Amino acid sequence: MRRAATALTFVLAGATLRAQDIALVGATIHPVSGPDIPGGTVLLHAGKIDFVGPAAHLVAGVQRVDVAGKHIYPSLFPPVTVLGLVEIQSVRSTIDTTEIGEVNPQARADEAMNFDSELLPVARSAGILVAGVTPIGGIVSGTLSVMKLQGWTREDATVKAPAAMTVVWPDLTIDRSPAARFSVRIQEKRRDEAVKKLEDVFADAKSYAKARGAEGQSGVPRHDVDSKLAALVPAVEGKIPVIVVAQSVAQIRAALAWAKKNNIKIVLCGVEDGWRIAGEIAAAQVPVVVETLSLPSRPDEPYDTLYANPGVLAKAGVPVAFNDGADPFAAATVRNLVEQAGVAVTYGMPQDKAIAAMTLQPARILNVADRLGSLEIGKDATLIVTDGDILDLRTRVVAAYLDGKPLDLTDKQKKLYERYRNRPTPSPAKR
Repeated sequence: MRRAATALTFVLAGATLRAQDIALVGATIHPVSGPDIPGGTVLLHAGKIDFVGPAAHLVAGVQRVDVAGKHIYPSLFPPVTVLGLVEIQSVRSTIDTTEIGEVNPQARADEAMNFDSELLPVARSAGILVAGVTPIGGIVSGTLSVMKLQGWTREDATVKAPAAMTVVWPDLTIDRSPAARFSVRIQEKRRDEAVKKLEDVFADAKSYAKARGAEGQSGVPRHDVDSKLAALVPAVEGKIPVIVVAQSVAQIRAALAWAKKNNIKIVLCGVEDGWRIAGEIAAAQVPVVVETLSLPSRPDEPYDTLYANPGVLAKAGVPVAFNDGADPFAAATVRNLVEQAGVAVTYGMPQDKAIAAMTLQPARILNVADRLGSLEIGKDATLIVTDGDILDLRTRVVAAYLDGKPLDLTDKQKKLYERYRNRPTPSPAKR
């Protein structure tokens, strides 16, 4: 409250206001980190939020944007996507999500991201101005980066890199049906080898970090740089989380046990069976990244199992973030993030937690909540203006600001809509 009051005085005094300052006036503001503010004002100054609060008197020099009747939210933020790494699903040359081999911690999404992708403007039109982008595939996929969805270069667009390490937990399922009875031992061997490979590479990274840290001490030799192990050092030292893609109860429990044993900070991604062991996940204080728009993994489960999964986890005390687009062929569906949240609310998740799961929780999970995820003084002026409740699928994003700069929300989908909406009408003679 004191910070808001200080900022209000600043606005009234006009101490260092400039012509490029923008004031969004009259909308219902949804800070996410606090209660909604009806008819409020958001002041954007030098790429940051300089004021959030009730309607304020604005001095000369501020560009006033009337958004009365609209709603202002922080940018939506899917934390685990392949945006910019996939363009056309059916064209292999446009897919750059997976390196050769099963262990590639050195793979970096920020260096591979294509900023000319047609999918980025579509995502921005859906209110997604920032996203976590990661390689996916193998066992250790690579490093996840928090990226702005507009920029000329990697340096322009990177918010944080690396922000996390992505791991796909090995499939622990063994087919013991009569048809597979001769391959059970082979399946078990492959499973055990995959788990051991994961454990070994993290153990090697710990030893590497210890050896490199001891260099310079008396009698300690210099060690050659190993790019794979060096990329894992921030994860084993707890500086960044490990995103673990795990769906089944067996995978989730194995990942939790591995994280506890090795003192590694993890975030579970996928967790289709999370509702079955929500209490265990909550007790471990591990956040989850979930998707709702999928069918149940078992034929005997209710159709709404995954629709209700986020609500069950949230009520158990698990921090939940929504996602869409972690699959190598799902970059085009990231725009459905709001639908993921809306379905979860319909099936039991509190509305305020659902909105936070699209904004503030992803920022917290990836350790960028000091800049993104909520509308607070001092944070990046990265926000959206909508013509209705964000969870209403009829709502449109009517304006967006990235670092305080207004974005052009034109995209390929809109161009195609206008093209075919205005197509020529055949003359009566040619019908």
